[in-house]
Amino acid sequence: MANKSKEANLDDRIERGAERLKERESAVLHATRDALNSGSDRAEEALHKATDAGAGAARRTSERAAKWSGKGQEKWTKGRAYAEKSMDSMLDYVRENPGKSLALAVAGGWLIGNFLRRR
Repeated sequence: MANKSKEANLDDRIERGAERLKERESAVLHATRDALNSGSDRAEEALHKATDAGAGAARRTSERAAKWSGKGQEKWTKGRAYAEKSMDSMLDYVRENPGKSLALAVAGGWLIGNFLRRR
């Protein structure tokens, strides 16, 4: 009978040890799950902040590009008007002074021809 008592006592001790181990495992698993959820929440928040920052940078870049595009278009228009005005002035000079214009064209052609021939 003593053996049965010892076996029962041993079984009880094993059972209590198993229950304590289960409680510890559950506590560890709950703590791990909470840590993972917290980390996941922080990672999600960080990703959202990064996305917002990227969108803000893209928006500012787009605004700057639009601003510079407008300035570029303005410069293009002014440059084109200047070129047209210069071309009109040159054509007027050629019409008023055809002999000088022809002489300048021949002299310029001769200089460029000689310069290119020597190279």
